[in-house]
Amino acid sequence: MIKKLKYPFLIVLVLLCSCSKSELLTENEKTWLKNNNVTVAFFPYYAPYQYVNESKQIDGVLIDYLTFLEKKINYKFQRKIYTNWEQLLNDAKNNKIDIVLEIQQTSERDQYLNFYSKLFESNYTIVTQKGLSNGNNLKDYNNKTVTVPKGYGIHEILRKQEKNLNISTEIDDLTCLKKVNDGTYDAYIGPKAVANYLIKTENLNNLEIISETKYNYAPSLAVQKENQILNRIIQKATKNITDTEKRIILDNWLYHSVIPFYKTAKFWIMVTIIIFSIIIVILLLNQYLKHLIKKKTKELIVAKEQAEESNKQKTAFIHNISHEVRTPMNGIIGFSELLNDPNLTKNEQIEYAQIVMTSSKQLIHIVEDIIEISRLQTGQVKVDLQKTNINKILQSIYSDFISKAKEKNIEIKYTNHLIDNENLIMGDTGKIQKILYNLIDNAIKFTNKGSIEISCLLNLDNNLIFKIQDTGIGIKQEDQELIFRNFSQSEKEATKSYDGLGLGLSISKKNANLLGGDVTFTSVINEGSTFIFSMPYHQIKSQFMTSIL
Repeated sequence: MIKKLKYPFLIVLVLLCSCSKSELLTENEKTWLKNNNVTVAFFPYYAPYQYVNESKQIDGVLIDYLTFLEKKINYKFQRKIYTNWEQLLNDAKNNKIDIVLEIQQTSERDQYLNFYSKLFESNYTIVTQKGLSNGNNLKDYNNKTVTVPKGYGIHEILRKQEKNLNISTEIDDLTCLKKVNDGTYDAYIGPKAVANYLIKTENLNNLEIISETKYNYAPSLAVQKENQILNRIIQKATKNITDTEKRIILDNWLYHSVIPFYKTAKFWIMVTIIIFSIIIVILLLNQYLKHLIKKKTKELIVAKEQAEESNKQKTAFIHNISHEVRTPMNGIIGFSELLNDPNLTKNEQIEYAQIVMTSSKQLIHIVEDIIEISRLQTGQVKVDLQKTNINKILQSIYSDFISKAKEKNIEIKYTNHLIDNENLIMGDTGKIQKILYNLIDNAIKFTNKGSIEISCLLNLDNNLIFKIQDTGIGIKQEDQELIFRNFSQSEKEATKSYDGLGLGLSISKKNANLLGGDVTFTSVINEGSTFIFSMPYHQIKSQFMTSIL
């Protein structure tokens, strides 16, 4: 579609800089214009030169040119619009119109018209149906039928210059193109800009421009030959329009239908933007991938180091377990054989049987710890919430350890700061017992003198707090970060005389985490340690359920 660029300020500026009207026309010429009505013939069916626009106004390149002429001579021509080109030519021949705005100069028209100012040229082209071209030259159509508008300049040119052509005429260019489109004629000959415009705007998609001919469409403004004073006025006015002004008129129009999209600046700007965008995306993606690779590499290094450390710990654990399992097994096997001795006294039999039972319990405890840590690592352990009485748990654990404490001549005591109705909670009884058992067992194991104190209370954050404080050997500062690791007994080197796989604290911490709590500690070497087991407090307030428990 034709698009007109609006530069009114530029046009006004050029006109102001032009020569004044008083210098252009004589007084006699100005008086003649004042006393006569000069008629200009329009044929607005030849886009983009002159046509009816979307606002039903006559527009086009030559309309702007006529406006320049009127400004030059300070005169407004009378417009006369024709819908039939033959009628316009007849009126021009019979001196019924003074000026023809757009007309091709031919030898016949030279007899009654003078021609001025060829503003532009456009090649005449050959248009055929797509895929049905008979050639690129006019001679290739000598045995075919071509069509042109009747009375147009190309009609006269072809009749005189291409006498072997079979020419058929129609009323205008659009009718000619439609007849070629439906197969009535083999080809149409007409200006390239006009053909492009009509094919696009009228959706004549079955047509294509085959080639350009050697003939040009160079329309001129024509004046009646007999009107000498009008010819002088038009001659002065057209000569007074400079090349710059002509360029402004032409630049004020864009023929988008003629220019291929790939030749436009907009197309190449868009292509450039797209290419740069793709390059930027590729560079950003490359940087992102490098970042991911670097991140993954670091993660792999950390994972490798952790795997190596875990492997070392597991190897050390296997070496340790061989010793820990062998000790109770030796006790079981050795004293079982001694029990077969018929010379044993009654007291010796009781003593040996007790050692076998103790070794068996120790072996079972070792196996249970191995199974427990394995299940915790693989996520197979679930929380089993049930009604739990804290006071009963503490009493039970205290009863289990009091004899063991007396054997080592250390004092053990517990204090429950919870009142009766606070002892009943919703929790996992088994896990709470196991955590407390491991923590108290460790306290007794590493305490040779002094006491162990167990306490239970509620803190301000509504957490249940169990505190196990001993006066044992304590834990070195460098070993405190390792104490909860799997398969490691951080104090093993310093406490080789103590039994155990070093899994108790790791099991306790993992179970505490499952309950939503944690196990922490503070320790001073040779003074003792304090382990704190905390967990969320969910009280059961039903008196009926309390009585059941």
